[in-house]
Amino acid sequence: MSKENIPLVDYKEDWNWLIILDACRYDFFEKVAFPKIKEIYPNAKLEKRISLASDTVGVLNKFPKFLDIVVVTGHPFVLQRKKLFTRIIDAGFDYNLSTCPPWFMERAFHLYYNSIIKHKRKLLWFLQPHHPFIGRVKLNVRIYEGGKGSPLFGTEKQIPLYKKAKQEGILEKAYEENLKLVIKYVLRMMKKMKGKIVISSDHGDGLGKPLRPEDPPMLAHPGGRNEWELRLIPWCVIHI
Repeated sequence: MSKENIPLVDYKEDWNWLIILDACRYDFFEKVAFPKIKEIYPNAKLEKRISLASDTVGVLNKFPKFLDIVVVTGHPFVLQRKKLFTRIIDAGFDYNLSTCPPWFMERAFHLYYNSIIKHKRKLLWFLQPHHPFIGRVKLNVRIYEGGKGSPLFGTEKQIPLYKKAKQEGILEKAYEENLKLVIKYVLRMMKKMKGKIVISSDHGDGLGKPLRPEDPPMLAHPGGRNEWELRLIPWCVIHI
């Protein structure tokens, strides 16, 4: 895999709908999500891309600006970048779960659907499979320490929890279940989409499972890194 010539992701490629699954690794997408997509949409194609950065802030710093784009998200970092988008629809944030769950995204999608489709480009930025893991195997690696206004639960606190879960043998399963959860909602929402749909990510996630022999195992996704665990992402194209 390390000898492949994989292009840097270019979000300016042609699409009508872009679905970003936050912290979605290529290998888990290929194994867990793509077979479910392919079963429903046989024309789906999957390619590899290298992410713009190893964390969301780094990606947003390099994210292109479009003339007519609406984004639906509950991601607090994306919501802070209003100048990047024509319109932002806030899907909400559950501070008990410390995330924007996919059912919040589905609710906002249906509630604002008629105005969303008026825009040339439609972006849905989910917070899964990014931690906290709220699927069938739960792991409470939070985004914020507590409620609204509380500080971020930093990488230095995330990594020990990832390490403990890895030692207990549940880290990969928790991540996988979070991906299964979000794909279930994505596929339901895609029933109302038309045109060219791209499902991708902003960056990967370190599960202590390197994708190149030369890479050290990573945990979580600190910024400024080049390991493929954190940088290899899916680019899945579906025409409906």
